[in-house]
Amino acid sequence: MTQSYCFPPVEGPSFPVAIKLLATVAVLALLATAWGARTQLLAMPLPPDLLWLAGLAAAVVAWHFLNIVFATTAISAETLSQGWLWRTTIRLSDISQVKLLRFKLLDRWVAPRLVVRTQGIGNHTFHTADPAVLAVIDLLVHGQAELVQNNSSGTAQ
Repeated sequence: MTQSYCFPPVEGPSFPVAIKLLATVAVLALLATAWGARTQLLAMPLPPDLLWLAGLAAAVVAWHFLNIVFATTAISAETLSQGWLWRTTIRLSDISQVKLLRFKLLDRWVAPRLVVRTQGIGNHTFHTADPAVLAVIDLLVHGQAELVQNNSSGTAQ
């Protein structure tokens, strides 16, 4: 007997607007600081290894900033996925344990997290800020979703 969940697929932003604004302000402050120190930085003799390190750090900051701004979380009857350029996708049938880390009063400031343990793959963390996605995840985590079980005759119970 295989289980499948009966709900419409939903997709929404992974991070709340407040977090996106905070990340934007932080990146703009970092850029303004670098711009203000540009003459001192250009006057210093910097070794090439340090320039590579600074470039890699800038790439990591840019990548995570773009992830916060553009990432979405989607859940369908078969999969849970998150990402913006590359998506992490987990089949619901592969999930062995879930934990929903959420402070409802702080949903505007702290993105709720779904920590998923899968069979043989490891742990994955999915952020979600969309109320529709949170509602479906909340139902699945607390076992209140309507389950449709297919038996050998193909009829739903």
